[in-house]
Amino acid sequence: MKITLINPPFIFPRKEEFIFSQCLGLRSLSSFLKAEGRHEVHFIDALRFGFSNIKKYASGYIVGLDIEDIIKMIPSTTDLIGVSAPFSQIAPVVHDLIEQIKLKFPNTLVVMGGVYPSTQPRLALKSKADLIVVGEGEIAIKEIADGKNPKEILGVYSHDSFNNERFPSARIVEDLDDLPLLDYSIPSMEKYFIISPRREKGCIASIITSRGCPFNCEFCSIHPIYGRKYRYRSATNVLEEIKFLVKRFGIRTLEIEDDNFTLRKRRTIEILEGIIYLNENNAHLNWRTPNGVKIDTLDEEVISLIKRSNCSEIVLALEHGDSEMLKIMDKDIDLDKAFHIIEMFIKYKIPRLSFFVIVGYPGETKERFIKGLNYLKKIRRLGGNTSLCVNIAQPYPGTRLLDRCFKEGYISDPEFDNFLIRRDLMSTGHTIWITTPDFDKEEVLRRKALLEECFDNTPKWRKMIKGFLPEPAINIIKAIRSSLLR
Repeated sequence: MKITLINPPFIFPRKEEFIFSQCLGLRSLSSFLKAEGRHEVHFIDALRFGFSNIKKYASGYIVGLDIEDIIKMIPSTTDLIGVSAPFSQIAPVVHDLIEQIKLKFPNTLVVMGGVYPSTQPRLALKSKADLIVVGEGEIAIKEIADGKNPKEILGVYSHDSFNNERFPSARIVEDLDDLPLLDYSIPSMEKYFIISPRREKGCIASIITSRGCPFNCEFCSIHPIYGRKYRYRSATNVLEEIKFLVKRFGIRTLEIEDDNFTLRKRRTIEILEGIIYLNENNAHLNWRTPNGVKIDTLDEEVISLIKRSNCSEIVLALEHGDSEMLKIMDKDIDLDKAFHIIEMFIKYKIPRLSFFVIVGYPGETKERFIKGLNYLKKIRRLGGNTSLCVNIAQPYPGTRLLDRCFKEGYISDPEFDNFLIRRDLMSTGHTIWITTPDFDKEEVLRRKALLEECFDNTPKWRKMIKGFLPEPAINIIKAIRSSLLR
């Protein structure tokens, strides 16, 4: 079968938040489909190759190829078109794209997969897609391509399924070592490594070494996609991919995108020892964990190897510095143990140590916020190159947090999570959708500013200059600096 996989245009709240994608999910589907030699895959990345095509969209921007240009790239002989919907907010874009595809290819099977149909299947079934996939996609898409009746495939639904009470997820890949390496043969693969998803320049590759999460954080939407069972690639399997990336593409930086990279200590140690060995043989690798790691999976043995393996940044998913707030979030962290681990990171002089924290979360009283702030100040006094990533609580579709916000009246609009109607975007950096008796929007912004000030490393002279210069002048300086860094 001839299959076309499409990464659609993305929507961003602000220009400075535009990011790239290395399409890890779609590339996994592509290699899985190609593995037996029965299927051909054509890959269209509308975001990457339309990154300079920027248009205003509602309260943000849409970035990527225009729909008509995407459709022109679809081979006329294609038998199946798979469209990724990695975020609920791009639902309108994906619906529009699929509608136009069906007009051009009325007899071609169109399948939608990703976070959006996995967390909001009823809404996704309002699109013109023939089928949607709920959950992990490899097994489901291959069974579709192999000609199996979609009604017999777990996790695959059509418009006939619209009245289903439940949407069980697709079968998961139990042993991730059974998956072939991501597809590294897609067009212009080298261009993906020039700049990272975080817009940092260099020979940078993103990898995923595990799936699933056994934890139960109220604000997280991972379970509808990857489930609760933690599955991981063996250290040998991971290191083979790393060696391939170094040899074939000259990769020098790895961004490990896992939600739970360090959950199995023995495996973590084997991977880190493997990176050390590669560097001893002139690989010149550094690595970081931009999605965060669970603090209590770490100890001094692992931290010493993190240092020796040339880690450039560790992000710790702290979320809050108050134990009562962590219980409300269902975030299982012992703050005393966490502080001890942070002390060890400072001791071993990891180049950069960052923390995720959430502000404006239901239940965050003034007293709990102050306790959390004081805990962070205590961390700051340890020294080291530490920074804070402050995220405003977002009630994303598919989360228990959104369900609670509806139930407790913090969100009253029943169509809040319907992005086909409500086009306002959600951003952990800027938008505030939750207000409670403990805080309004102004108070959330005040608390966010206090947290950021706690870890502000800006030199005093720069702050003084910024205080004297008007905003237009600051923007001009930023623009000049940005152009010089390109």
